[in-house]
Formats: sequence, C-alpha cells, structure tokens
Amino acid sequence: MLKNLWMWILTNVFKVQTQTTEKEIEDNSKYAKIYENIDDINFNAIFSNKLANYTVSDSTMNIEGDNQRAEMLNMTGTSMWKKAKKFISMAFGYGGVIIVPYVKGGKIYYNLVPQDRLTIDSTDGELITGATVLAEKKTIGGNVNSKVYLRWTNYQIQNGNMVITQQYSDDKGNKIPAPSFWQDIQEVRTITNVDRVLFGYIKSPINNRKANDKYGVPITYGCEATILEIKETMKQMVREYELKEVFVGADITMFDGKNALPKNGLWKKVDSGRDDFFEVFDPQFRDYTTRLQELYKRLEHEVGTSYGILSEVNTQNATATEIKKSMYDTFCITDDMRTNIEKGMDDFFYACNVLANAFNLSPQGEYTIDFDWSYSLLEDTQTEWSQMTWAESKGIMSKVELRQWLKPDETLEESQKAIEEIEESQPSVDDILGTRGGEE
Repeated sequence: MLKNLWMWILTNVFKVQTQTTEKEIEDNSKYAKIYENIDDINFNAIFSNKLANYTVSDSTMNIEGDNQRAEMLNMTGTSMWKKAKKFISMAFGYGGVIIVPYVKGGKIYYNLVPQDRLTIDSTDGELITGATVLAEKKTIGGNVNSKVYLRWTNYQIQNGNMVITQQYSDDKGNKIPAPSFWQDIQEVRTITNVDRVLFGYIKSPINNRKANDKYGVPITYGCEATILEIKETMKQMVREYELKEVFVGADITMFDGKNALPKNGLWKKVDSGRDDFFEVFDPQFRDYTTRLQELYKRLEHEVGTSYGILSEVNTQNATATEIKKSMYDTFCITDDMRTNIEKGMDDFFYACNVLANAFNLSPQGEYTIDFDWSYSLLEDTQTEWSQMTWAESKGIMSKVELRQWLKPDETLEESQKAIEEIEESQPSVDDILGTRGGEE
C-alpha cells in the first residue's frame, strides 16, 4: 500500500520521475517495520542503541566562527547534539535518517525523518539534487471517525535554484487543499544559488552488498536467519521451564468423602489403582545458555561488531589494554558512522545557512564544524588525559579543549567563561609575593 501511495504521489501530484525503485520503497518500509517493532525482542534496536552510545558518548560538536551566523548555527547544533544518540540509533536501525531544517518564528528547528519517508529523485555525484519527503502526518479525530492528513515536500534543483513545493493528501493519496493547521507554510518557494537538497542525510555504515548505495541498510541487514534461530532457542528454553513445573498427584478417592482434599489448588486427579503407580521422572534441566552464547557471537560476527554487544565476555585475566583491543571491530563500525555523521551534518548546516540567508535570520558569516570524537573504546582514559595535559603544557592544545574533554556538554563559550572565572579566582605569583604593580 505504501509503495502504491508513493508512486501515485510522485507520478500524479508532483509529476516527477524518481531514481528510487519500487523495490527500494518496499525494502525501506520493511526495515522501518522491523526497527519499530515493540511486540518481540528487537535485536535491531539493541544493536542500534548500543552502537549509538559508543559512537557519540563523550564526543562533542561545535560550530566555530566569530560572527552572528556562526553563533546562530551553534545554537541549533547544540540543541541537536543533545539528541545525537536518538538520531544515530535511528540511522543504524532504519538504515538512514534525514534531518530536515525549517524556520519558524525567526529560529531554525529541525525534524527527524526515517528514510522510508524519502525518495531520492535525482543526484549529481554524491549530492542529492532532487527528493520527495513525507514531511508530516496528522491524524484528527477519534479511532472511529479519524482523518489522516499528509504533507509532502518536493525538492528540485532547477538552473542552480532550489524549488521547494508543498502538497497535501489523505492516506489514500487523494490530493487535498492545504489544511488550516498548515496554512502558514508557503506552497512554492524558490531559493537561488543552491546545489543540493536542503537536509542532511545520515546513512548506516553497513554494506548493502549492492553496487548502488543510494540508501543505507539496517545494522542487522542479512542476519535474519541467525536472529530467527536465536528466537527459536529462546522459545525452547521457555518450554523447558514449563515442562519442569511441579505438581502434586493424589488418588482420586481423596477428593470425595468427609476428609476430602479441596477440589481447587495444586492437585491433579489420578486413579492409580496400585501403590507403586508413581515413579519419579525428573530428567536434568537442559541448559540452553551455551547454545545462546554461541548464537549471540555468530550474530555479532555477522553484524561486524566485537563480542560483548549480546554475548558475555570473559575478561577475568585480561589486561585493560587487551580489553580495549578486543573492541576494535566495534570501533571500526562507530568510526564509519562518525564519517557519515560528519557528511550529514555538513549538508544539514549548509541547508541551515541557506535558510538563514533566505529568511534574513542573521548577517552572513563564515563558519566551520568542529567534531571532537572520543576514542575511549580503544584508549585508556588515564593515558589519554596524560597526553592531553602534556599537549596543553606544550601549547599544542588549549585549556578550553582540555576542559571540554572533561565537560563535553559545555559549549566553547561556556568552557571559556568557566576557565576565565577560575583564573580570576586564583591568585598569581605576584599576588602571593605582593609584587604586582611594583617597580623592578
């Protein structure tokens, strides 16, 4: 149904030809359904959440530049980075997520949109030059008489200009006028001197095993057989516990007469007929833990991570250095995701900058995006701290960078202010000796 809806919207509403195939629409819809499932153990979500933590924990992103534009973009970036684990987990789980900026009340905000709500219509090398996005979905009314409203946004580069078109439909694809709650959105807007769509696209780093990598694939892509085997083993374990439930057997005559046992309770009525009717049958409990651990490690191999995402790791006799080295495969995946994040953030802030110009939100100015990624997966924090303090003493690193390593939630301005306050509160050698302002 979603595939038919997409093709109808593209063909009849926007009248555009897309590079996205019907198979890709179906696949992206399937990936979204698997990631969003909450009715069963979700290994996709487990891997996505854990790898998102490894990717972004203790890492920072700042927009640098000595001008109002950089300050404005940094406010947006600071707000976004607080939700970094969420959108990174979504990128791992869905296969990709787009971050779409928009302007409201003179400020820049953003929406997180899974890739199953995106068709890539045209490209120019690595740049996406045409796309259609299911930007919003609103359901009005109760469960019985509810109405669904969909807002579609189409991006097209035409002669170096970006044309953004809004259209609206119901859940069956019928085109409708703009609903009252979307009346303030301009139907068609043209922005000059633009070379790509105005959003950032962060893809999962997992290899889709195809020549075309237009879309990303989820972290557990191609692991369906092993996941099914794990779930079957878990069911067998539950069944084993059920079969080992205890019961009390009693002769059926004990439930009748003056001294009868209660008819309800932990009893099973049996007509033994002889005294030796009951024989103990108590086979040893079949422990599936070893089997599950083997399957967990197989799944980790297939995904490409180190042991420890699902499986138990024996680190009893391992040194800290050996433990760090054992995480190298996991680090490789997180490092690849960081590369994709940097590309997505570059496109996102490019879009923010374009919108800031179009809406005159602040004077134009240069900016740079600075990422400070943590390498705690591989490096010992004590060793890393010693290296950083040595670098600061040699003038290679600033005190602000050193403080931000300790306080990653602070912005550059907050760290600089804190350092200045600390220095002002600490007496200098001249203050201690009483020589400040004296003559030599």
